[in-house]
Amino acid sequence: MRLRVFFFLLVLLPLSASAQFTYVMDQSIPVEENGKILKMPWAGGLNSAQINTMDLNGDGIEDLVVFDRAANKISTFLNQENEYAYHPEYELHFPKEISKWVLLRDYNCDGKKDIFTANSIGIAVYKNITEPGGTLSWESLRFFAPPIACAPAGTQGLFTSILLTTTSYSETTCSDGSVVIRPNQTNIFPGTNDIPSITDMDGDGDLDILHMRFVNPGTVQYHKNMSMENFGSCDSLAFERLDQRWGDFEECSCGEFAFGQACSASGGKTNHNVGKAILALDVNGDGNKDLLFSEEDCPTLYLLENEGTSENADINKAVSFPPIKPAFMPLFPAAYYEDVDFDGLPDLLVSPAVFGRTGLNNPFTNSVWFYKNTGTAQSPNFTFDRNNFLQDEMIEVGDYAYPTFVDADGDGDLDLFIGNYANTQFRGVIAQYENVGTASLPSFRWITDDYLGLSILSRYNMKPQFVDITGDGNLDLTFLASEALNLTTNLFYIAGNKPNAIGFDDLQVKTVDFTLGNNENILLHDIDQDGLIDILLGKSTGALEYWRNIGSVGASSFTLENNALMGLSSSLTRTNLNTSIADLDDDGREDLLIGDQSGNLTVYGDFRGTMNAPQPINEIIYDSFSEAYTGKNLGARIKPVVVNLFNSDKPAISVGTVTGGMVILKNDGGQLLPDEPEVTIYPNPLTSNETLYILTDRGLLMQLFTITGQKLTEPLFISGNQPYSLSVNGMTPGLYIARFHYGGKTYGQKFVIY
Repeated sequence: MRLRVFFFLLVLLPLSASAQFTYVMDQSIPVEENGKILKMPWAGGLNSAQINTMDLNGDGIEDLVVFDRAANKISTFLNQENEYAYHPEYELHFPKEISKWVLLRDYNCDGKKDIFTANSIGIAVYKNITEPGGTLSWESLRFFAPPIACAPAGTQGLFTSILLTTTSYSETTCSDGSVVIRPNQTNIFPGTNDIPSITDMDGDGDLDILHMRFVNPGTVQYHKNMSMENFGSCDSLAFERLDQRWGDFEECSCGEFAFGQACSASGGKTNHNVGKAILALDVNGDGNKDLLFSEEDCPTLYLLENEGTSENADINKAVSFPPIKPAFMPLFPAAYYEDVDFDGLPDLLVSPAVFGRTGLNNPFTNSVWFYKNTGTAQSPNFTFDRNNFLQDEMIEVGDYAYPTFVDADGDGDLDLFIGNYANTQFRGVIAQYENVGTASLPSFRWITDDYLGLSILSRYNMKPQFVDITGDGNLDLTFLASEALNLTTNLFYIAGNKPNAIGFDDLQVKTVDFTLGNNENILLHDIDQDGLIDILLGKSTGALEYWRNIGSVGASSFTLENNALMGLSSSLTRTNLNTSIADLDDDGREDLLIGDQSGNLTVYGDFRGTMNAPQPINEIIYDSFSEAYTGKNLGARIKPVVVNLFNSDKPAISVGTVTGGMVILKNDGGQLLPDEPEVTIYPNPLTSNETLYILTDRGLLMQLFTITGQKLTEPLFISGNQPYSLSVNGMTPGLYIARFHYGGKTYGQKFVIY
């Protein structure tokens, strides 16, 4: 019996431990920049934004889905009263296999957007099978291919693939001398870093595909969807390759095109090694699709105007586009065509399609250009609006946001400092945000983008931390920074002179004798608790090294003690480690928190006591749809910092992202929410000219009914812990019922319009 009890306790221990490391994504902390309160400061930033629209919550209104290639992450924004609000709860319900690019298109004309995305050797498609009022759901499609020419009898069966295929026809001579004209089924294969165009080219209602050829990447292939022709409906993906040189042009290199001839004939040479992005749309209102074109090593977005038809194109020139303030970025300005200002007209969005920083050449603080369509749907006219669409409502420091918190002014609350890779002058800086709230209710105000004027160092890749590295009882500013000429990264510090705040007698920058790689990260912390600051080194390889300080106070000297702390050696699936140490669960013992290339967090509870038998915990973020805790990509190459922002026994986690933004995770107390939801409706009563707000403690579904039971809305998803606004304009005075559905039960609240 005692053995059974002991086994039962062993089973419960990991569950009990993991229950303490449970968090919800929090967006409640206000942030002010230049006198403006940001609408979604904790949305995580953007670098390489691919813009799509779709109805996320089933209310019949198009919302926003952004895939950031640099972070390999989906971000979701609801359209609420013609304003975008960040709603991360939908992100978990997109396929994890999405990679490189994503285009949301309704291929089967059922009113729901489906997913087209890259596969290593082609295009994968996910059908939207979401039920009304249900959670986003997808089905990975498989495609049939015809039998192989000349195959022996009995081997002519069909096979399936997850890759989208196209048909071409060829003449084959078999071994018996017979000639067979058979269809050849091949993958539709854009180049590795390409973005294709998926749109209705011929106006018959089904989706066709244009993409740059993989073998000869200077020309465009046209794949016509034969769904309408073969089946009389637009619900299939049945492609035939009609043209391998659509438009009769060839792109040779940046800004150089050959029209009606090959690059070699015009004296040019095709660049085979870079990605290309294309977008087909009718720019001039003549009813024929033109082409917007860009490539990976070129800063210009080009218009290739079509003087033929959409299917039989004739392109004879390339000009920068739009004509007034053309899109011009350091590299690869890819274009997207979506209505993002709620006027019913698709607009032009341009953002670099790069997978990450390729040198000191991408000012990611302003990397989503918005051109408003001031024309019509048939004849658009694109007018430049701003270069930081969505970014202007977020904390956005460019890329590789590296946060740290400290009570800089000694007023009892924690202020925020964020290092970055490089600003628009390609220098690493530290942004400062003062906490103008309290220790329990923080509120941040931007002070400067260049704390202490450290841009004068002309270094990049700035990673700050406040710690007493000199051992004199005062907090010092330590930071990593890289040298552009020799690509070395060093650890620096500026000695502080205040015990309870941040102050400096002078700004002399001193160097610590410790060199590391450009993509490596350190945490300064007393690991062995001997009173000296040690180093945890997160290697780009995924290994975690412990360097013990064998020096003395004020004279550090580090030696490698363990090259795989917690058993974390080199790994192909876990790279670019970033660490934080604190007591996360209020048990008196410090825990280890790790973020990596994948954007996921891992907790090692009581890491000192479990070094020989580590128990990694990954499922720590609450998903309101499944009502369970799960792992989540928070933005790739993340920097987590444990910080007590809410004056709680269990601190929060702040996360800096590769996309230059911030995410806040608030500890929910280690307990799932109570059975019955808490719902507040206000104002109540209200007039028909006012807006109704709903605030709940969890995500749930809501429908509105009249007092007689007449249904007024389809189920609407209401996110937890943030107000949901709903216009009641047009509703007649009277008594109404808001019905909430959660956990298989229904709850109701009344409200009055007068």
